[in-house]
Amino acid sequence: MNITLCQLNSQFVHSALAPWYLAAAAQQLCTVPHTIHVAQGTVNQTDDALIELLCQHEPELLGLSCYIWNVETLRRLLPKLRTALPHTVFVLGGPEVSFCAEAFLAQNPQVDYILCGEGERSFAALADAAAGVRGIEEVPGLCRRTENGIVCSAPPAPLEELFDPYTDAYFEALGGRIPYIETTRGCPFTCAFCLSGREDRLRCFSLDAAFTALLKLAASDAKTIKFIDRTFNANEPRARRIWEFLAQKRAEGLIPEGVCFHFEVAADLFTADCLAFLASVPAGLFQFEAGLQSFHPETLAAVQRKTDLDKLCRNLTALLAPGNLHLHIDLIAGLPHEDLATFTESFDRAFALGAHQLQLGFLKLIHGSALRRDADAYGMRCAAAAPYEITENQWLSPADLARLTRAEQALDLIYNSGRYHRSLPYLLSLWQGGAFAFFSAFSAMLVPLGEYPAAEAVAECFYRFGCGIAGIKPALLRDLLALDTLSSRRAMRLPDFLKVRDDRLRRINLLVRTGDAHLPDADKLPEKFHAGKIGFCILYSGYGCCSDSEVLALFDYSDRNPVTGAYAVTTLPLREALGEPAGECPVCRAPF
Repeated sequence: MNITLCQLNSQFVHSALAPWYLAAAAQQLCTVPHTIHVAQGTVNQTDDALIELLCQHEPELLGLSCYIWNVETLRRLLPKLRTALPHTVFVLGGPEVSFCAEAFLAQNPQVDYILCGEGERSFAALADAAAGVRGIEEVPGLCRRTENGIVCSAPPAPLEELFDPYTDAYFEALGGRIPYIETTRGCPFTCAFCLSGREDRLRCFSLDAAFTALLKLAASDAKTIKFIDRTFNANEPRARRIWEFLAQKRAEGLIPEGVCFHFEVAADLFTADCLAFLASVPAGLFQFEAGLQSFHPETLAAVQRKTDLDKLCRNLTALLAPGNLHLHIDLIAGLPHEDLATFTESFDRAFALGAHQLQLGFLKLIHGSALRRDADAYGMRCAAAAPYEITENQWLSPADLARLTRAEQALDLIYNSGRYHRSLPYLLSLWQGGAFAFFSAFSAMLVPLGEYPAAEAVAECFYRFGCGIAGIKPALLRDLLALDTLSSRRAMRLPDFLKVRDDRLRRINLLVRTGDAHLPDADKLPEKFHAGKIGFCILYSGYGCCSDSEVLALFDYSDRNPVTGAYAVTTLPLREALGEPAGECPVCRAPF
């Protein structure tokens, strides 16, 4: 049988894993051999392009994995696909249809079958049934139409070991994109907004298989490898073995520098011994995502989120202190019992932790979650279409959520972008209010720029906003923004609003280009300059030196921090760089 499997991603930088698991299982479990193709696309492609992608091998059986980010695209495509493939068997699976299978099948007549639960065994059985070598009633977890209506068979038994999806075909298709790896399934926790804790236990799969796969993925040219284990450190001894393995293989040169591994963790579970070990790993090897969700005790209790908040904060601070790993933390707006005031408190407390990114997410009432089941009890309303984002509840009005959405955009553009390492702390030090109030106030200036504003337009808005804060020194803010602009990315030039007309820039350009500047290691500058690895600007506020002196800032685009992504900056008095006679600062009389 000719089979096509597909999981449409939200963006092309990520690879899919589910169809490769299904393909690997079918190759091993099916009674008869099948020809299996894995198609890779995104929801951002046109309908015509997606139909061409899914039809190119003229499949007899088409399997589609459904998630909140692609199910609406698939709903739209199904009638067109049925026209293009009138004789193909369509089967859907995945979390977005597993918990509403009967309703989805009833609403979408183009779909022949839905597989509920883990799909590896079920899909292999269905492939054999479609080939006529076993009965359709033998397929576990199958939802189908019969003369007596829609019926669903019992779900398959949970897997005790995974099938290896990392075939030659997988790596050929990967193309340097972000790959995923799964070493456990299930979760020991039962958070009401999530599906992972619906299983009765955490299942851990072979560590040896995981080690083999990790070395393959590390050699694949991928720069970030993501573990999709739901709470990676739920079993800390096991997590520690994987972390130690990765650190050891980096030391042995089997994992290239620049390869990073991403983990979702529960920060309150870390022991002191584990934190001490994590402080010793090479910079940039690991990045962690820790879901806080809320600091409001009543909210955490309502969503069955058992968290030691004091320990969580101590552990997050300890993770950040060595500066060797990237930390991303999450809050969810729209949870029960959290109004705008208490959410603001959660936000300000989370922001004060100083993580590299703070994601402000919005509650999604996904099928199968306890909060979707109990939505009426909390006055929760959500969008009818996926991802079912909340629109109001007893504690947050639509206007409140709109304000939070605007603040989220400001947070992403200014803080999470990592482009304002110096200017943002400066403005916050003068701001009379909390962090949430700051981003909420700034968000009003972003409205005219639209949903996806250009980086330079955002920076200029930020400058104008900062100049309106009491006590601001505009010249210092300009210099900090210049440093941020040229150190956060290889900009090589300043936006117009930060430029200062200065005839000495041509002279500096010549000196840097020829290596004649009076700088440390000046002999290395010409080579880097001509390779596009050196940027520079003049600072006029005395930043990095003494008041009212002028400073030359040099940016080395061959030296990037593996954790923050910021490029190295060297500052020194401009007179020294130009080889001019020494002088003294007119304010503090310090020599320069």
